[in-house]
Amino acid sequence: MHTLFREVGNVRRFSSVRLWLPLTGIGLFLLFPGPAGEGARAGLRLCGTVLIPALFPVSVLAGCLVRTGTAQRTRRRASRWMRALFGLPETCALPLLLGLLGGFPLGAHLTAAAREEGWIGRQEAARLAGLCNNAGPAFLLGAVSSLLGSPALGIQLWAIQLLSALLAGLFLRQTPAAAAGGTAQAVSQPSPGAVLPKCIESSALAMLRLTGAVVFFQAALACLAAVLPVSALPAVWQAGFYGILELTGGLSALQAARPEAVLPLGAALLGWGGLCVHLQAAEALARADIPLGPYFRHKALQAGISLLLAAFLVLGKNFIGNQRFL
Repeated sequence: MHTLFREVGNVRRFSSVRLWLPLTGIGLFLLFPGPAGEGARAGLRLCGTVLIPALFPVSVLAGCLVRTGTAQRTRRRASRWMRALFGLPETCALPLLLGLLGGFPLGAHLTAAAREEGWIGRQEAARLAGLCNNAGPAFLLGAVSSLLGSPALGIQLWAIQLLSALLAGLFLRQTPAAAAGGTAQAVSQPSPGAVLPKCIESSALAMLRLTGAVVFFQAALACLAAVLPVSALPAVWQAGFYGILELTGGLSALQAARPEAVLPLGAALLGWGGLCVHLQAAEALARADIPLGPYFRHKALQAGISLLLAAFLVLGKNFIGNQRFL
């Protein structure tokens, strides 16, 4: 009986959260239309000037590679190292490469497409999504380098992100026998003329979802900043608060942080990705019936590894600088 009452209480609390959380958000948007509007406009500018130009063409062409079965023809070259390093089938090599180079949320969408095409099993797709869903070089070397005022910093962040993603994949790997359940099926080879329109359509929908998510989170963060004393916090705490929810907001806050804190915290935020990115990934993965648990475990571990790698890099730079000074 006690267990029954406890379960009923949990259901009521969950229902209350589902009611009051949206109502609170609506109230904030109504009370602070100025900050909300400015945040939404900032999100639109970010999508229109940086994210969509960098992601859309790559997303279309990457989708063509996946849907025309290119990975099926390159499996022999990738077979050994994909199995040995990550416990994943050889057909995951191409989505992994494109996901590491393309940017958020391309990795998650390629994983979902590979699962829908029958290349990989359900659990394999769940681990692949966390491995290949990362910020791309166009975003890091363009927007982030400009935002933080250092192209070298953008290169360092990209290198740390790539290494941390691969290391997290190594730590979370499964043996080939454990990963073999529900593996790839043979697929037909559609004609390029039929694939391209489908890839353009799916990529356009992905960009629309991306824009909606970024605009919403930018507006929500602007409202939260108007209510909470976020501006009174140190820049590092502001970056952490914003970055956990939305990546670009956290990276923007790093402009006011101490120089030695920019690389470690920026790397950790990139390794995590932000709730805005995860919601986009979750939509794609849920559509392909891919569980989210392995994805979130990978991103949390990747954030920790990124923080450690960047901290070691900063310590190494300081040590070398002190040695030269002496």
